[in-house]
Parts: sequence; structure tokens; C-alpha cells
Amino acid sequence: MYTSVRQFLVLLLSVIILLTGCSAKRVLTQAELQELDEHNQLFNDAEQFVHANLFTAMVHVRATNLADWNALLIAYSCSADIDHSTLDNSYNRNQPIFTEAMKTLAEQENLFTAEQQQDVLTDVSQLAYRLFSISYAKGYARQIELADDLSPGIREELCDGKVGGLNSPYLGYRNSVAWRSFNTPLLKSLNGLQAHARNGDKAFQILLNQQYVQFDALVYSHAYQQTDAYQSLFFEVNKFENVELYGNEVSKLSPQISDIKAQNKHNDFAYLVLSSGYHWGMMSVLAMLEEEYPRVHDLKKAQATQMVLETLKNLQDSA
Repeated sequence: MYTSVRQFLVLLLSVIILLTGCSAKRVLTQAELQELDEHNQLFNDAEQFVHANLFTAMVHVRATNLADWNALLIAYSCSADIDHSTLDNSYNRNQPIFTEAMKTLAEQENLFTAEQQQDVLTDVSQLAYRLFSISYAKGYARQIELADDLSPGIREELCDGKVGGLNSPYLGYRNSVAWRSFNTPLLKSLNGLQAHARNGDKAFQILLNQQYVQFDALVYSHAYQQTDAYQSLFFEVNKFENVELYGNEVSKLSPQISDIKAQNKHNDFAYLVLSSGYHWGMMSVLAMLEEEYPRVHDLKKAQATQMVLETLKNLQDSA
């Protein structure tokens, strides 16, 4: 009888642990805690540096290999008859150019000189290019679609007549990332970048679907130099709640990839890179309209100015 009761209690305890998600975690040693702390600090420094130099490195990519950069934009803007290999090839050829540009910029400032520091800078650069480039392409494609709504035929002209259905906004890179700095069992188990690399663009797209008006209004206030509106919309788009929503979506999409706390350490950086990519993708098309399509530019500016005013009013009314 006693044996049966004991077996029942053991079984019941196992079920409770399973249902509550409780599990025994190994306590880290002091040396392991120090390893993690140093690694995290290196990442903080690298993320700040990469974000500050994001635009400079992207200009270098475009100047070095315009063909593969344009192939990425065409894949999103022109035809859905393009498979993942087009995106993956563009990434494989241009991501190393971006990363080397970051290393050169760091060398000029005598930063990230140690091998471990360079490995961390490489990992952050890989994530940054992956997120920025795909988000830029989405912003670029969206603005071309909006311009085509104003003046039908622009999209077909920009695509040299090779127009098909638009690609899904959830289309992304399939290739994996070879991380350099997660080179011990402890660090590998706490790689928070992997979830953002795989699902960051998808999580950001979910947020965009809910807030296209705010993101687009921010772009227009910047493009048409509405300074006060830009400041208000900048804080609206980049508020903590949006970063938190983005992080939550990454976690939902990445249940088996990595530790949630490790993912969350990179939420701010990933979100800022993604929002910057979308912003500058749209801005590039608006600049092209001003230069090459002045009539459409005037129509767009008038439409966008009204949209910014309405967006600000709606935000004030809902505050």
C-alpha cells in the first residue's frame, strides 16, 4: 500500500512540474557569470557602434555591389515569380561587404581590436544587415505600390515591364547564420540573436500590419521636413510598448530557438534596425519621385501632408 501511494505521489509531482513548466536549473559558477557579463557588455558596445554606423556601411554595400542589392529590391517590388534563392544569394554576397565595412570603420577608431571583440562585432553586423536589408526592401516595395496607386504605371516602368503579383511581406532569407562569438557550450545555449535572425522580420511585419499609418506618417514628416510632427511621430513609433510588442512576437515565433531572456537583451537593437530599414526604404522611393516624377511627387506630398495631420490628430484624440 505504502509503495503504491509513494508511486502515485511521484507521478502526481511529475505531472505538476510538467504543467507548471518548472524545471531544475543548474546554478552558474562565478566564472560562468563573469563570462556572460563580459559577453553581454561586448554586445552592448557592438550594437551601439553598428547602429551608429548603419547608414555608412549600407552606402558602401550599394556602391560595391549594386546588382545584388537591386535584385533584392526587385524581388519584393516587381514579381512574385522569384524564389528564395534570389534573396539568399543577395544576402550571401552583400552581408560580408557590410560586415567588412563595419570592421574597417571600427579599425579607423581603434575599436574592437581583440579577436573576441571582432567576433562579437561580426555577429552583430550579420544580424544588422539581415534585418535592415529585408526591412528596407519591404519599405521600398510598399512605397512603390503606393506611388502606383497615385499614378498607375510607375511600378511597371520601374520594373521594366516585368511585373507580377507582389511577394508576401513575410518572404525572407532562408539561409542560416554562422555565429562567431558563441563559441562555448554556455554561450551557445544563450544565443539570443538566433531568434531575431530567423523571425525578427516576421515579428516586425506583424507590428507593421497593425500600425502602418503611424510608421508611414513618420516617414512623410521626415521626407517633407515637418519637424514638430516628426518628433511626435518618432516617439510614437519607437515607444517602449512597440519594442515590447515586437519582442513578444519574436518569442511566440521562436519557442524552441533560445532562452527568452537572452532574446530580450537584443529587442531594442533589432527593433531599431528593422524600423530604420523600413523608413529608409520608403525614403529612397520618395527621393526618386522628387527627382524623376515631379508631378507624382507633388501629388504624393499633398496627400502625405494631409495624412500626417490626420494621424497626429487621431493620436491626440486617443491619448
